[in-house]
Amino acid sequence: MKAVLVLSLVVSCIVVSGQNRNASLGMADSLFLAQRWSEAIIAYEKVLKKEQGSALAWNRLGFSYHNLSSYDKALENYQKSVGNKPTPALETVVQTRMARAYAMKHEADKAFASLDRALVLGYSNFSELDEHKELDNLRQDARFKDFRQRAYVNAYPCMGNAQARQFDFWIGEWDAYVTGTNNLAGHSKIEMASGGCMILENWTSVGGPFSGKSMNFIDPASGKWKQVWVGSGGVNVSEFLNGEYRDNAMRFECEMTNPQGVKSLVHFYFFNEGPDQVRQFHETSGDGGKTWTTTYDFTYKRKKS
Repeated sequence: MKAVLVLSLVVSCIVVSGQNRNASLGMADSLFLAQRWSEAIIAYEKVLKKEQGSALAWNRLGFSYHNLSSYDKALENYQKSVGNKPTPALETVVQTRMARAYAMKHEADKAFASLDRALVLGYSNFSELDEHKELDNLRQDARFKDFRQRAYVNAYPCMGNAQARQFDFWIGEWDAYVTGTNNLAGHSKIEMASGGCMILENWTSVGGPFSGKSMNFIDPASGKWKQVWVGSGGVNVSEFLNGEYRDNAMRFECEMTNPQGVKSLVHFYFFNEGPDQVRQFHETSGDGGKTWTTTYDFTYKRKKS
């Protein structure tokens, strides 16, 4: 009976101790979130003196010191956060804060080392690099431009993808003529969209109430360009597949089936004819490629500002 009583007291002490610890950590977190930095420091240090602590707790203690401009103490605790196996998302935060602290201490090499680690982990907040006052010193460094570009590409990966930039020659505002004539067929505004992952076409016909849009992007399934066109006529929905840029042209080559179930082969080409001209050519074959019929042939001429 005595042994049971002793064991019960031990268990009770452990539970109470755990509850006290959780309550103390909760209080520290509350003070941190309220930006009461000095009080948060006291609370965290009281808890972490007895416990190893989590990566998040060490980071918050470091950031509390950081906000009081105690950069050495901030860095000391950031290092402990990194040593406690933070998640990649948390380590990204810690490393960027370390970079800012090192920058304020005029230790550029260490600041760039922390930024490099953050970028490897996926850091993408290039606007912070542009604007945060603690990074003023780094922006004067020749290395900064490259680091900023890496953050930009992390935010917009398609901007750093050479394949995704193959159709950029079509971007702009254009008047489209029937090739070889002065007959205006329509106007088109081609825009980069979705962080560079899509080329968006906005078409308006001349001489009739017709308009349409197309989305042009790299299909993740095939790794090739795809165009999805939707016209204002309702039934004018098309998908052009297997797009590849070769011999100075974006070339879609695919098989299509019309509403009556008849299949045809399609060539849909965009010829890059220099900075101010693009030729758009569409032809179909109903006999397996033996003969071809031109559907339309337009020459886009860039509008002059």
